[in-house]
Amino acid sequence: MTPDPQQLLDELRERHQVPGAALGILKLGSSEADDEITSYASGSLNLATGVPVQPDSIFQIGSISKTFTTTMALQLVEHGQLELDRPVIDVLPGLQLQDPAATKIITLQHLLNHSSEIDGDVFTDFGRGDDAVTKYVEALSEVGQLFRPGTMFSYCNAGFVLVGKLIEQVTGKTWDAALQDQLLHPLGLDHSSTLPEEAILGSAAVGHSGEPGEPRTPVKQWQLPRSVGPCGLINSTVTDVLTYTRMHLRGGELAGTKIISRASAKAMRAEEIRPPVGHRVDGWQGLGWMVDHWDGHQVFGHNGATMGQLAYLQAYPDQGIALCLLTNAPSANLFWGELRRALLEPYGVDAAVQLDLPPEQPYAISGPSPAVGRFGRFSEAYEITQDGHHLKINILPTDDAPDPDDEPQQLELVPISDDHFIARSDERVAWSTYSYGRFTPEQNPAGGDYLYTGTRLTPRIAS
Repeated sequence: MTPDPQQLLDELRERHQVPGAALGILKLGSSEADDEITSYASGSLNLATGVPVQPDSIFQIGSISKTFTTTMALQLVEHGQLELDRPVIDVLPGLQLQDPAATKIITLQHLLNHSSEIDGDVFTDFGRGDDAVTKYVEALSEVGQLFRPGTMFSYCNAGFVLVGKLIEQVTGKTWDAALQDQLLHPLGLDHSSTLPEEAILGSAAVGHSGEPGEPRTPVKQWQLPRSVGPCGLINSTVTDVLTYTRMHLRGGELAGTKIISRASAKAMRAEEIRPPVGHRVDGWQGLGWMVDHWDGHQVFGHNGATMGQLAYLQAYPDQGIALCLLTNAPSANLFWGELRRALLEPYGVDAAVQLDLPPEQPYAISGPSPAVGRFGRFSEAYEITQDGHHLKINILPTDDAPDPDDEPQQLELVPISDDHFIARSDERVAWSTYSYGRFTPEQNPAGGDYLYTGTRLTPRIAS
């Protein structure tokens, strides 16, 4: 039986304490003329005002923006202005990263598939000027590297800001202006923008904070800094996001307007690199898009997280459909998982609500765990302790964490194997995965080990 999307959205939004949400469903027809996008709205844009969400309300789509930036970069590759395998320093001769050897060899391809080795969660604010991206890239000389470029995957926001700088360099425009010229205007995405003064011209959502079971309250900071625009600053509607996705599903062209070639659209979903350890799924990182396979069917998409807002986009080429959920909640992964699963069931797709769950039979750690110790990167550190068969993890935001309100957190690690664990703070939120691994000589000649969680690789901190 086909579920009623509006009823499903309303029920799940309330159950998961999500203040407001917009849902979009794209169904491809036998021709472009038969394509259909339907949108639904539920809840409030801002609990302080009670203004209701509308189907065309504007939310922050966060890191879904990375796929827009990737599409822009591939346009420039097709025009001969950039090359995937050319060192970035050839285009930006003044580039200085902390590792001089890496500076010489990192390519656009490394940046687009998250294998550049740059410590990625850097959200330093360099003001609202048109030079914000330039100043951000100049400051990357102070940011550490994690492994040898091209040998491993670790999600990297900083790398996509560097892609944005490449776009600025070859177009002579700000990334924001290039986005308008290369994607938003050609596709008619009139409700999409990058700056708050543009977003408030529409019905814009405000992010919320609050732990499970606690009241949700509006956040005090509406948006991330302009300096990180290319990795996550687009504001949009479900219809605009799905129109963009429709272009990708249609091979890079829509309504007679060619955005990228069919070959480039296909390349964005092709296997580039796989996560080092972690989720037990058949998936990989493409150029921009994250790709999985469910029941033998390819699934591609991206999530986005900003200041109290979470966004979700997934496309299912075999079924000719795509789903987009935009929320103003601090946590909505279970909401999205349950909604997605119910909407896909009529199409014969068994979508996982969560990727990792506790084993049916408890697994006991055998002896001292090699994962015990402290691991750290620019924005966050982790400390794992062991008491007998039990492991705990302390999550410690650094002074450079993007959210100044982040607090340290201690969780119990539930083992799935000796080097693979899951944890969560409350049964009303999704499980997070924590996996332990060791560098090979190719990945890091100095050796060592790391913790992999949230698609980020975090090396051990020398004691």
